[in-house]
Amino acid sequence: MKKTMTLIFLSIILVLICMYLNFGNFLYGSPVTIGNLIVTFLYIIIWGIILIIGIKDSNYKFMIYSCIFWFIMLLLSILTIYVDATGASASWAIPFAVLLLGQWYGLEFFFSDYLVYYMMLAFSSLVIIINITILIKRKKSV
Repeated sequence: MKKTMTLIFLSIILVLICMYLNFGNFLYGSPVTIGNLIVTFLYIIIWGIILIIGIKDSNYKFMIYSCIFWFIMLLLSILTIYVDATGASASWAIPFAVLLLGQWYGLEFFFSDYLVYYMMLAFSSLVIIINITILIKRKKSV
């Protein structure tokens, strides 16, 4: 239980710190800087480490939490794709977007099209969800 809470706490702190570091440029749509890119890469690497620790420990509760987190990321990415493609409004989702998408702002360094950028986020989230789900099923069957 203690390790589960530690991993969850670390992931939340990671989200908040990286959101804060990328917030200004993300919020105002400023050009992506190398600093944003570094924050994003560190975010990806540290999330990867946190996931690996949770998976290696067969931490079922953390894997469920991670699955839910990445499912929310997937939904938010899909919503953003929809809004970008149709021009629809989803102002209710702005707090979630600020909280969960700013960390990825550095990847815009590589993508000039927001649609492609958010499709990549959706795809990445889906891959993570599938992998965690497979691991959860394996853990249940063992």
